[in-house]
Amino acid sequence: MHFKREHIIGLLKRVSEFASDNLEILSKVGIDVNDEFDSTYVGMIVRQHTITTDLKLLFSNKKSNTLTSELVLFRCLVDDFIHLTFIFNQADKNEQILNLNGDAISKNLNKLSELAIFNEEKLNGSYPYYPTRQLIEEIKEKIKKAPNRQQYIINQEDLKFRTFKSTGNLIRSLDNSDYTHSLIRAYFIWRKLSDFVHYSNFSYEEEQQLDPTKDNTYTEFAEIISYSYKTVLHSLVHFSDKYGIEIKDRHNLKTYYKDAGH
Repeated sequence: MHFKREHIIGLLKRVSEFASDNLEILSKVGIDVNDEFDSTYVGMIVRQHTITTDLKLLFSNKKSNTLTSELVLFRCLVDDFIHLTFIFNQADKNEQILNLNGDAISKNLNKLSELAIFNEEKLNGSYPYYPTRQLIEEIKEKIKKAPNRQQYIINQEDLKFRTFKSTGNLIRSLDNSDYTHSLIRAYFIWRKLSDFVHYSNFSYEEEQQLDPTKDNTYTEFAEIISYSYKTVLHSLVHFSDKYGIEIKDRHNLKTYYKDAGH
């Protein structure tokens, strides 16, 4: 099938509504937003709903032929699919989620620490928008004492956090299980779309060569939309198992995506 813009809009609409319908169900169940795993999975569903809705609006209203915003947003969907599909297929799902969230805090703290070093070594420690080393130490002490951060810390004294594999290392660590083939394919798309996150003449020239009316751009977009559906579905399995919810699928996406390559 050669996909057209209207097909992409329709697919985005269906996945967005799939997420929205089930978020409404979750709002009535009374999930625990303070629970590490409930909040992670519901946050992922909200993210898929937001991005697919925004993409639908872009495709529906854009007058130009450029795809810059769409390429960046689709890359986010691929990223989410790789991470969540990997986690979903692990025996220690909860541990992997803790690793993912702990790694995010660790990286954020490292970024702030780098800004503090730059501030004090190059800006005399007086730049108002950058932290100082003293502030970083205060933040570290707060993290050490915060009850909701303890599950991320593996070394309290040195404040070492859990880590999650980088996308490349995650893919390289995969075995030959059935689910891994879709991740290996998704990684190819992820690498390609990563070129568009930061500007260069190379990425600009690459985008100029795209012609969705003639090439396979829309087909690839349709494939990525299927990733978003699966990300939502995998997240909903958590709530189905824990709260016994019945997943709502008014567009019958389960059947549509059962054997489809997209």
